[in-house]
Amino acid sequence: MASRGKKTKQPERSYWPVVGIAAAVFVLLMFGIGYSLGWMQTDATQEGESKVQTGMSGATNSPVASLADLLPRLEAKVAADPGNFEQRLLLAQTYVELGQSAKGVEQLRRLHKQAPHDNPTTILLATSLIQQGTQADLRESSKLLEEALREKPAVMPMVRLYQGDIQMKLGDVPGAVKIWKDYLGKMSSGDPRRALFEEKISQASGQH
Repeated sequence: MASRGKKTKQPERSYWPVVGIAAAVFVLLMFGIGYSLGWMQTDATQEGESKVQTGMSGATNSPVASLADLLPRLEAKVAADPGNFEQRLLLAQTYVELGQSAKGVEQLRRLHKQAPHDNPTTILLATSLIQQGTQADLRESSKLLEEALREKPAVMPMVRLYQGDIQMKLGDVPGAVKIWKDYLGKMSSGDPRRALFEEKISQASGQH
């Protein structure tokens, strides 16, 4: 595998809409673990089409419990192949999803150090630090989001939403409102994402 530390042009990825991101991440995470552990494979049908077969069919009723059951195997995979960046990122995501944020952040810090220009890793580390919620974590998260923004300006709406949330958690309501209003002022009148910023501003203004 080529070194992830070098800056490479990254494929376009959409980070919107923000609402529903957690559910989407969880679905992708479950599929990622399925492929990682060899549960999913592609078989040719008689018509020459492909279908996905999975051993996860009974896991959907209790997804968090299922993730917890899968964790030891995923940890073993990473231990057996510590140089596999994608496996380690998947493990970090699993820790975060299971509420083991300290372990997730530890993994993500290592990955970010190895690949500082990998925006998904940077953003996942930033949002995981927001979940931890200490003042130091929140300030570090804001800096990481700025890194992600410099790397990929298209993520600015998401970054500004998160940075406003960070200010709210730090108790700086006026600072949060300013971040959201400043970016709202730059958005076109027809941008559907304006509603997200307007809702944030309205909720925050009610706390004055």
